[in-house]
Amino acid sequence: MVPSFEKIIKSFAIDTSGVMLVVLLSIPMSDPPYLRGALIGAAFIGFYFFPYFLSNGQTFGKRVEKIKVVDASGVDARIWRLLLRQLFMLVASIITFGIYFIVCFFFLNEKKGNRLPHDYIFRTRIIDIDPPKRGTRGDDGFNSTDSMRKRGF
Repeated sequence: MVPSFEKIIKSFAIDTSGVMLVVLLSIPMSDPPYLRGALIGAAFIGFYFFPYFLSNGQTFGKRVEKIKVVDASGVDARIWRLLLRQLFMLVASIITFGIYFIVCFFFLNEKKGNRLPHDYIFRTRIIDIDPPKRGTRGDDGFNSTDSMRKRGF
């Protein structure tokens, strides 16, 4: 199943929030001077790259959103491919000041697949591990508006 763009962005936002929390907590640290940079670097690696070694294809944010990065054929992707994909995505988003994510949004809207520009480069794709179940008793209603619920959608 193809995950929504919102799930993909939420998973990235969860990982980024963890890094930013460490950045904010490290602001008062000034002695020794290299401690702040080391802590931020460790958070960057710890939230964006290290989780791929623990759970193939998932960072903490992807695990929360129940999505996973796999090879284009659907099997588990190799670790080097996942790390390079993540590095490319981070560098592209930092260099373009986030405009890269707007490009990604149009890639997902125009295509029926779930492949972003960095997925085409590294021959990966994102799958939804737990697709949403519509009309089930446990549905919390956050996936539809009030007018949609009144019509039975």
